[in-house]
Amino acid sequence: MPSESERLIPGIRKDIVLDPSSEIPGFIASELEQRELLQDNTYTDLECTNSVADGEPVSWTRTNVVVGSMSLSIFLAAVDSTIITTLIGDMSAEFDSLDKLSWIASSYLLSSATFQPLYGKISDIFGRRALLLLANVLFLVGCLVCALAPNVLALILGRFISGVGGGGLTTMTSITTSDLIPLKSRGIYQGINNLAFASGSGVGSLVGGYFVSNRILGGWRGAFLMQVPITVLSTVSIHMLLKLPKGSPGLGVHGVDVMNKLRLIDWYGSFTLVITLLSFLTLTSLETDKILTVKGTSLLLVFITFLVIFIIAEKRAKFPILPLEFLRIRTVLGASLSNFFFCMSSFNSYFIITIYYTAVMNLTPQQVGYRFAPNFFSIVLGSLGAGYYMRSTGKYYKLLLLSGLLAVFGTWRIVTITPDYPVWAQFFLLITPGFGISVIITATLLALIAAVPHEHQAATTSISYLFRSCGSTLGVSFGSAIFQHRLYSSLHHNVMQFLGHGHDEQELLAIIAKASHSSEYVHGDAPSFITDALVQSYDTSCKLSFQFCLLSCVAGLLSMLLIKEYVLHGTLDRK
Repeated sequence: MPSESERLIPGIRKDIVLDPSSEIPGFIASELEQRELLQDNTYTDLECTNSVADGEPVSWTRTNVVVGSMSLSIFLAAVDSTIITTLIGDMSAEFDSLDKLSWIASSYLLSSATFQPLYGKISDIFGRRALLLLANVLFLVGCLVCALAPNVLALILGRFISGVGGGGLTTMTSITTSDLIPLKSRGIYQGINNLAFASGSGVGSLVGGYFVSNRILGGWRGAFLMQVPITVLSTVSIHMLLKLPKGSPGLGVHGVDVMNKLRLIDWYGSFTLVITLLSFLTLTSLETDKILTVKGTSLLLVFITFLVIFIIAEKRAKFPILPLEFLRIRTVLGASLSNFFFCMSSFNSYFIITIYYTAVMNLTPQQVGYRFAPNFFSIVLGSLGAGYYMRSTGKYYKLLLLSGLLAVFGTWRIVTITPDYPVWAQFFLLITPGFGISVIITATLLALIAAVPHEHQAATTSISYLFRSCGSTLGVSFGSAIFQHRLYSSLHHNVMQFLGHGHDEQELLAIIAKASHSSEYVHGDAPSFITDALVQSYDTSCKLSFQFCLLSCVAGLLSMLLIKEYVLHGTLDRK
């Protein structure tokens, strides 16, 4: 029975170098296998940095300073992704552009998810430092454009540019850390990066609110302006201190001028991938009733067309921007799918549980925030704990399965929530799935990187982030669609029962319209006679969306069965 590597690497002649005691390929043949794995996707016909001397030994202190600088970049990118929530009201008021509200809010996330997958393969050509600096500069320019925006279109453009840079900061930090840290210790540093991202996401809205409330540096403009000097500090630190070890693939292609490096980029694949993701993410962000309109249908046709063109382009490209052959490796496929499904569940559950707390339990935004706070610590503990476990044991498969079961159990507990759920239990509700999924995100990244030779880790990391982004987006889109569809039918059923009991059809239809568009209406302006019916509708609708989250977790757990246990080496050369 041929092994996985034998099926993927047909060109190895294992009969040449055999261990006489076992008649299986020896160390040399094993090394040849790694060299030839997906050989069409590497720059083997060029002089690469595996043979140059511009790399140098990297000290522990320098490494940690660089990782700290990159974590600062991740923190800023996370802050910028959530800071908009408390700034958007003042922005739309200043520019009198309520109709552009959704674009102001979504342009950052849209561009971040779209351009994120491009960084990995391009950094194999130009080197990690160049792409890290580019991401920092784009992020900085985007913040400046936002701070100085004379109109709403300039503001949207600034958010879009910031997203291109912010997505690169997240991806390139992960890729570069893998070039600096051996796999066995890699999980700890990923935990630190996750801590930076979670912290930034958590304080983003607070920072925005502080600047707006106190009118510091022009209010909302100051919130963007304050990110500029911090980004400059991170950029300078990376430029001065980032040194990769000798022979690292992160040093880029050597002995080739800039024009020839540009020719190595898969422009056709890059363009079609960007259009594919832009159309896909825009389509999934539409409201349910707009998907079958001309706009929605057009986006769907664009998505399908460019997806087909992208797949064809990647199969023909000499150096594809996103090598699809990697998905033939079962661990890469399993890790990517598990990321997709668990992110789908996680993001949707966070979104819907907020609605449940507000509409069903009548909690204020501040009270909801308090119930989310313990989840932050569980995510940090899960990420760092997974890192320390993998460093001490060199294993990850059993940890993944256990964490997957934990995530399924925790999501099942969310499904069982009731309006009279104990207050103390509400604070612990998100801890279990949050802990499990944070372990999964950390461990699957290491499993994915360990499954391919080190020179391919940038491309596989990009694949991982692509699946995460798509899973997060689809999770919220599908979960919201399920919720909204059930909510409307449930509201119509529950509210129209009052017809003929002193309430006419026009009044009840107005209540349905208001309740279906605002969860705050339930305990706010809704007539008291209808409150219980509205609460019941929101309760059943949220439960159905939670069940979708549970099914996603189960799919993620089943995807893990594809993952194989690989050695987590304690050295960068994996020996």
